[in-house]
Amino acid sequence: MEELFDEDDVRGVFFLIHQLRPRLHEEKYIQAVRRMQQEGYRLFAWKEEGTFTATAGLRFQENLYNGRHVWLDDFVTDERKRSQGIGRKALADIESFAASHGAERVVLSSGLQRTLAHSFYEDKMNYGKKSFVFASPCLDEKGGDQR
Repeated sequence: MEELFDEDDVRGVFFLIHQLRPRLHEEKYIQAVRRMQQEGYRLFAWKEEGTFTATAGLRFQENLYNGRHVWLDDFVTDERKRSQGIGRKALADIESFAASHGAERVVLSSGLQRTLAHSFYEDKMNYGKKSFVFASPCLDEKGGDQR
């Protein structure tokens, strides 16, 4: 688990982020990561034989519902490497990292269409569904939402 700061590394995991968020453009991604890092976003990656195999973007939060927790904004294993234990190891690393920084749990949102991811979280990682997440329509009148 390596935290990414260098622009080349941040750019180097874009191909993974793009698998999760295909409408995202690389330059907007770089700009967004830089802004989010100023607000506490932390980007991590895992490598095998010098090649990025998984990436995760997270931030520490606290609220009355989840207590102190890590919110996992982005988490993706290379689609060519899935079902090889990489995601399980990465999420276990995130859980250990979270616990070592005083977090009580890891929390995430996953799109309704991502049924394979849901099976991974529930069956392999013992995560439970706690709520629905609701979002307003895009507030940008141009409809430029990249999520």
